[in-house]
Amino acid sequence: MTGLTLSHITVRRGPCPVVDDLSLALGPGECVGLIGPNGAGKTTLLRAALGLLPHAGTSSLARLAPARRARIAAWLPQMREIAWPVSVATLVALGRTPHLAAGGPSDADRQAVAAALDRMELSGFAPRIATRLSGGEQARVLIARALAQEAPILLADEPIAGLDPAHQISTMALFADLAREGRLVVTALHDLGLAARYCTRLVMLDRGRLVADGAPKDVLTEANLAHVFGVRAYQADTPDGPVFQPVEVVR
Repeated sequence: MTGLTLSHITVRRGPCPVVDDLSLALGPGECVGLIGPNGAGKTTLLRAALGLLPHAGTSSLARLAPARRARIAAWLPQMREIAWPVSVATLVALGRTPHLAAGGPSDADRQAVAAALDRMELSGFAPRIATRLSGGEQARVLIARALAQEAPILLADEPIAGLDPAHQISTMALFADLAREGRLVVTALHDLGLAARYCTRLVMLDRGRLVADGAPKDVLTEANLAHVFGVRAYQADTPDGPVFQPVEVVR
């Protein structure tokens, strides 16, 4: 499997760095939660890592030729617009584009699409028109499209935003499963409770800089939460796993 190495990544908007000299080495088998307040640079970092934004420094993904990169990394952007009234199955099958041979979809392609629909609990939605689904359902379809790509790296920008609680939990559990299968999952999140519960590693950003990097319990400290998010949180280890809930603004 494949990892992601970022070395001294800097992205500027005018004179101001949105991401400031950030280096990370992320490996297969990790479910990495990218956390930080609005404007911390999470989306910018993901897009620079993929080579979608001009940047200083190096990204192991951005250095790849586009065709190779498309087979290595699946990208789920924050904006989730479905422009064409195609079936759910057709939309999810677009995730197979980097793998298609000249003769069209293979049995392996069809199996990948079916597996992605199943993992997102969308098998019964396959013939439905994607643009006629609810916002949360469309979000799940787009996650399925990324899964169908079967890339060793998945980069997802706020993938659970707009999902109901059950599908937020099941999606994060799926990402944790993908990591256990040997893939690298990097996901920008605002739900710190789900990040603490399902991510193996958290990377905390503030104003484009790396503040903390490590296991959730080592990153979500009282001092870091107060400094970066301006909150106090309740935290407990329970038989059901870690529980984390912001409870008060401390600024």
